[in-house]
Amino acid sequence: MKFSAQPWQQWMQQGKVLLKDEKKRANLLVCLGVAGMLLLALSEWKPQEEPSSATITEGSITTSQATYAAQLQEQLCGLISRVEGVGKVEVMVTLARGEESVYATDNQTASDGSLSVSHVLLGESGLVETVQTPQVLGVAVVCEGGGNAAVQNRVSEIVQALTGVKSNHITVAQMAATE
Repeated sequence: MKFSAQPWQQWMQQGKVLLKDEKKRANLLVCLGVAGMLLLALSEWKPQEEPSSATITEGSITTSQATYAAQLQEQLCGLISRVEGVGKVEVMVTLARGEESVYATDNQTASDGSLSVSHVLLGESGLVETVQTPQVLGVAVVCEGGGNAAVQNRVSEIVQALTGVKSNHITVAQMAATE
């Protein structure tokens, strides 16, 4: 199949003639503008897919809390077992609440002095400013040296320093003898 330059030359000449006439040129620009607006309008009607990472199920939140508690228990157990007089250790951590997201807000003051607060949106979801770790409710430590008041005090201070939990939410007890 041979390529003929003839049709292209005719099309270019017609385009030049069309662009020389000011009225035809204005009509062409208006038509192109309307076509562009129609394309934009059609793109808004296209259904948007939800991002898979934004979808969090209740089960994954619970798993996340359990994982966080287990990691914290392991770390506390490893550190407390190195304290003199403690011996074998078991630690249990309970959480008051799970991981919390803090969303960005936009504060605007109107001319009458009233304050309006609105969340900053990123697509259809809020813009996450910070993510707070789960809050520890209480810690129970059972160890071989838990009957000694000095050991109880040292273990309680370590747990307080690492978790931020007050001493009235920390229990240190002596481990039962196993045969």
